[in-house]
Amino acid sequence: MSNADQIILLVDDEPDLLDITASYLKMEGYSTLTAHSGPEALSLMVTTTPALIISDISMPEMSGFEFFDEVRKQDRFQGIPFIFLSGHSDPHNIRKGKEIGSDDYLIKPFDPGILIATIRGKLKRKEQLTASISQQYELLKNRLFFLLSHEMRTPLTSIMGASEILAGSGDSLSPEDFKEFLEMLQTGSKRLSNMIEDFLFVVKLESGELFQKMELRNSYLSPFRILETITAQYDTRLKAKNVTLTLDAVDQVMHLLIFMPHLDDILHRLTDNAVKFCHDHGAITITAATDGSRCIFSIQDSGPGIPSEEIEKVFDKFHQILREQTEQQGAGLGLYISKVLANANECPLKCFSDGSTGSTFTLEVPIRQQ
Repeated sequence: MSNADQIILLVDDEPDLLDITASYLKMEGYSTLTAHSGPEALSLMVTTTPALIISDISMPEMSGFEFFDEVRKQDRFQGIPFIFLSGHSDPHNIRKGKEIGSDDYLIKPFDPGILIATIRGKLKRKEQLTASISQQYELLKNRLFFLLSHEMRTPLTSIMGASEILAGSGDSLSPEDFKEFLEMLQTGSKRLSNMIEDFLFVVKLESGELFQKMELRNSYLSPFRILETITAQYDTRLKAKNVTLTLDAVDQVMHLLIFMPHLDDILHRLTDNAVKFCHDHGAITITAATDGSRCIFSIQDSGPGIPSEEIEKVFDKFHQILREQTEQQGAGLGLYISKVLANANECPLKCFSDGSTGSTFTLEVPIRQQ
C-alpha cells in the first residue's frame, strides 16, 4: 500500500500547527485529514476511516483523552494506531497517555524525522497484524469448511440413508437388519450431537459464561472411584477394538482443588481420546497417584504417537494430527476444551510422546493440605 492510500487524521486546536504537521506528512506522500476538535474528528470518521490518528490532548469541547475513549468505543476503529502529540511533557500526562492504551506519546515541539519514523513504524506494525489476522482467518475458515462439510455430512448421510431405508422398506427387513439400521441412526445422531455440543461448549468457554457458574475448587473424591465410573462407559468400544484397559489408581477419598464437573469432563475427554487413537489389540493404562501435594492422573495409550513438532499444537482449537491420513472423527475440540478447563482450575495438563509408540496425558491436581 502506498503512502497516499493511507490517510492520517490530525486533530489539534492550533491551526498553524495543523498546517505545519500536514505539510510534513504530505512531503512524505501521505494523505491527511485535519480537525480542530474531537467532535469534528469523530464527524469526519463517520465517512472516512483513517489509517492512523495523531491528536493533541488540551482541546476545547473534548480533551484528547476523551477523544481517544470515543474512538476506542467503536469496534471498527479498534485497530487504528493512535498517537498523542502534546505540549504536556509532565510525567502525569505522559503516564496517563500510555496507560490508557495509546500507541505512542510524542512531545511538542516535535522532531519531524522522529514523527515520520514513528508513523512508519506504527503503520508497518498495523500491516503485519492485519496480514497475520487475515492468514489466521483463512486457516480457520478452511478448517471450519472442512469440518462442516465432512464431519456434519458424514453422520447426516448415515442418518438420511438409514431413515430412507426404514421408511421405504422397513416392513420387509429382517430383525437383524432393522436393528443394524437403527444403530446407524443412533451412531450418526450421537456423533452429530457431540460435535454440536462441543461447539456450543467452546462458545461458553470463550465468552466466560461457563466460569461464572464455577463454584469453589473443592472436590472430595476417590480417584479410583471416579476413574472406574468413567472407564466403565467405554467397555463396548474397548471390546470392539480388543483393547486392554488397566486401571491403577489410589482408592482414598481426598480433598482435590478442582471443580468436580471440570475434572469429570477432562478425564472423560482424555479417556475418549485414548480409546479413539489406541490401535486394535492395543492397551491403555490409566493411573492416579499422589506425591503428597498433588494427585497426578495419567492416561497412556498404545496408539500411533504424536510427532515432536505437533506436541505444542495438540491443545490448539480445531487442531488434529494427520487428520487426512488417519480419518479422525470429531472437530478437534476435545483436547482444547480439556486444556482450558485445566488452566481455569490451575491444574497443569501435559502431553508426552516419542512420536511412534503412543502418547501420555497427565493432569496434576493440587491436594488441599490439612
